Amino acid sequence: MRTRSARAATADARGPVPRPGRVHHHRLLRLLALPVLSLLFLAAMLPTPTTAVAAESKYGDARLHQWSWLTTHNAYAYDWAKPIPPRAQSRNVSEQLDDGVRGLMFDTYDKNVSGPFGPEAVMLCHSIICYDYFQNELARVVDFLEKNRQEVVTIFLENYASQETLTRAIAQVLEDKDATDLLFQPSEQGFNIDKSNWPRVRNMVARNERLVIFQDKWDFDVPVTSTKDAGNEYGRLMYTWNRTVETKYDYKGNRPSGCESRNSNSLSLSKMPGTNLTPLFTINQFDSSVLNPESKSHGDNGQSLKNRVEKDCRNVAGRDPNYVAVNFYQHSDTPGVTPLSVVDGLNRNAVIIDPHQALWTVSPSKQYVSTIDTNRCMVRGEEFDKGEGGLVTQRNCVNPAPSSHQWTATEPTGYDGKGFRWIKAGNGSCLTVPYNNGTPPGNDTQLFWWPCETRWFSGSQLWNVIPAKQQGGPSAYYFVNQWTGKCLTLDIATSTVKAGKVTQASCPKL
Repeated sequence: MRTRSARAATADARGPVPRPGRVHHHRLLRLLALPVLSLLFLAAMLPTPTTAVAAESKYGDARLHQWSWLTTHNAYAYDWAKPIPPRAQSRNVSEQLDDGVRGLMFDTYDKNVSGPFGPEAVMLCHSIICYDYFQNELARVVDFLEKNRQEVVTIFLENYASQETLTRAIAQVLEDKDATDLLFQPSEQGFNIDKSNWPRVRNMVARNERLVIFQDKWDFDVPVTSTKDAGNEYGRLMYTWNRTVETKYDYKGNRPSGCESRNSNSLSLSKMPGTNLTPLFTINQFDSSVLNPESKSHGDNGQSLKNRVEKDCRNVAGRDPNYVAVNFYQHSDTPGVTPLSVVDGLNRNAVIIDPHQALWTVSPSKQYVSTIDTNRCMVRGEEFDKGEGGLVTQRNCVNPAPSSHQWTATEPTGYDGKGFRWIKAGNGSCLTVPYNNGTPPGNDTQLFWWPCETRWFSGSQLWNVIPAKQQGGPSAYYFVNQWTGKCLTLDIATSTVKAGKVTQASCPKL
């Protein structure tokens, strides 16, 4: 579960208060009565990645194929004065970007028309109706990126323009905006995405290569060169079908459903043939066969979209989509569910970090397995001499797992639903931070298993379960104590002994 800001509003700020109760043999183990400890402290230290968090940390170590982006189909087709063919959006490109859209689908055509761009004009058209110059909309994208230095925008071109005209149009905008470094390079200075996979998004931000463009016409990456000097290459337009997979988009007026590829590229491809490149995955959640896309978008963009992502496409592709493409992205028929909320939900689980002593996986046999040492499991140690609990230790994992190796995260019976969990041992006892005479203990404090508090819910037995994805490994979790704000941690110094320590320590920072 994740920390919610609403919890902080109802927090009890009075601090730790001892409570009545039976006298334990070990006063050190006596627990606190903290029904709802303020989470302002936790909010400052826990990674909860959404588009609202600090820009420098929101991507973590995620690579481009490990993040999701709201995408607009026919993003340029928003002009109310041109109702035929039907519009796909009702807000202009600048408004779309300000609202959180990060993927744009454009249809580009050569048009030798009089105007500011003359023979270099590339138009954005749908059927026979043209809406605007491509250069104008691209300039708006560049303006947004220049003002928002942590953001990345992807453009998908359904292209009918010539290579020369299209690349000159892009170069012209980049030169006019003094932004020739923005265009992403799939291969440069020893780095090649086909050999190394997509870069980390934070590295793209650091290099300022934050404009990613695909074209679907030429089966190679098209160089974009200066309009003044043909030898000066600014970046490349990548060939769509060498880099991506996507669903079909015609549903004959029905609700988008299932998860069928629109071409021969299987959605379940883990790597593009002959490369180490994970294809970017697009769900097309729109129907191009209807006369009134806006009316249909309400039903397409609500619970239907969420269900399709979670129940259809995740199973078929084996992963979440990178681009969720919709018409009229602001519409929905489900309160609280919009295309943007669906994408934000995907990214909440997309923090990619390297293995860490405070990051654990949970095996099918209910063992909590360290990511820093994948043969070490959290174990219920021997009982104290006078009973009522014992130490929590780490040992080598075993198969099958005995009860002493098994743990479950369960909601306390009768608890007020604030999202925290007991971490319960196989004998029904709870993972516990020592009482420490009422003072929250610090880093490296060894944890106990102890009878679960059922009369007074104790912050020292409540844990926030925060999902994460580790680089190159399965999904994992942080377990953050409500009272101390510290994470369940494997003690590395004792990880080679028969019964090492399991402690609390500072949570990892992105």
